[in-house]
Amino acid sequence: MQKDMSDYLDRVCAAIRGNTLRQAARGELADHINERYGELLKEGLAPETAALETVKRMGDPETLGRRISAANRMSFSCRGLVTIGIGLAVAVLILALGFYTIGGELAFFIDLPSLILVGGLSAAYALLHCGKEMSLLRFLGALKTGALYAGVIIWIIGIMTMLHKMQSDPYTVGSIIAVSMISLLYGLLISAAARITEKHLSPPEAGVIRGLIE
Repeated sequence: MQKDMSDYLDRVCAAIRGNTLRQAARGELADHINERYGELLKEGLAPETAALETVKRMGDPETLGRRISAANRMSFSCRGLVTIGIGLAVAVLILALGFYTIGGELAFFIDLPSLILVGGLSAAYALLHCGKEMSLLRFLGALKTGALYAGVIIWIIGIMTMLHKMQSDPYTVGSIIAVSMISLLYGLLISAAARITEKHLSPPEAGVIRGLIE
């Protein structure tokens, strides 16, 4: 009895792309199936007959799984793109104002080796964290944490290097501190970008099958 409904859920979920969407859909489907199963029992059907009739009325599991995936496909909405654009514009204006206020230059905040190190370590952490269960959302979720770790690690390495250089070559201390701080800044920016992207790509956690089942 329960095995028939459980097998049906497994077949539907196997056709759904994305672990997060799959889990949300399974919970909703289970509630819907149990509700229909209870209604059939009240109508006087035997438990085994009610279970078979329930999954029969739900329709083909593979087709339903594909429809759920299509209806909840991750994408940026127009409103989301406008919001991101406005946010980026405000961020650029604030940074430009900051450069002007402190009398700095844009070149002070650009260091390609540091960016490569932070980005590489962040991506490596995200890949190791995802393992076999790789998906865009899992990667972004791990990247926002890995970027913070990478920024702090490279910052610590820079501080350690500075301490070693203080006696032998004190004139390089300032540049070493600057580079280590830039690495920390890059880690924060990458983490923030991953967090924003993840938020706009996340499928809904509820209502994923609404309107798809008659």
